[in-house]
Amino acid sequence: MVSFSFDQAEGLRRLLGEPRQRVYTFLSALPSRQKNPLLFNLAASLARSCDNVMLFDATCSREGTGYYQGQHPGLTLAEAVWGGHAVGGALHRVPQGFDLACLAGSAAETDQEDFCVLAQAFESVIAHSEVVLIDAGPDQAEAFLPLTPENALVLLAGDSENAIKEAYMLIKQMAGRFGRMPFGVLVSGDEENRSRAIFRNMAQTAAQYLGVQLHFMGYVPKDDHMARAVSLGRSVVDAFPMALSSCALRRVAGAFSDSGHDEHGYRMAGA
Repeated sequence: MVSFSFDQAEGLRRLLGEPRQRVYTFLSALPSRQKNPLLFNLAASLARSCDNVMLFDATCSREGTGYYQGQHPGLTLAEAVWGGHAVGGALHRVPQGFDLACLAGSAAETDQEDFCVLAQAFESVIAHSEVVLIDAGPDQAEAFLPLTPENALVLLAGDSENAIKEAYMLIKQMAGRFGRMPFGVLVSGDEENRSRAIFRNMAQTAAQYLGVQLHFMGYVPKDDHMARAVSLGRSVVDAFPMALSSCALRRVAGAFSDSGHDEHGYRMAGA
């Protein structure tokens, strides 16, 4: 079962004054065309205030963030491991100021019998990152959540009827696998008040029927500026600082920063 408590290594890091690593695994109820620019720009926004940020694509799909707009031309982690290369060869520094890595281009590249080898390589790759964002599906989340005791699960939800239903089904699916556990929820929508209302309804339903506690991590409006910024090799906060998505991402990045979190690693945006 996934533990959200501090381990002994974490306690030692605190005694020595070393920065606390934060790992967030994202499950998405959004289509790739919305999810990818959102996560890419969130990583870029975090990189403005954190020394080492990594976006790790564990989807085993070329629809994941690792291949967004041709950003990852190098080795995947699986190719590095199975090909006898140094795992550092799977890291790619993007112009937006963070490291990008992919687990695999397809599920066929990951051998479940030898997953422990990939798991060790993953732990080595993220060792020096202050913040790690993992783009994952339910199966990959189940594999990666136990590897880092400080790992927090975040759901990317939309404001359409289908997206709301899919988000709830993902919560139900993960609760069925791991039992009662907290979730962060980041909402992408057309209007903030509606997004907050959707979250409140979802949180009430999840608490009542699943015994699951949800934490509101923020709201990011849907606009074209995020994708345009990535195509320019920049973050939306840098290229279009007055865009609605830029203002929202600055607030959201604070919810993923290294201070003010509860015991599960969550902090409300703007708190």
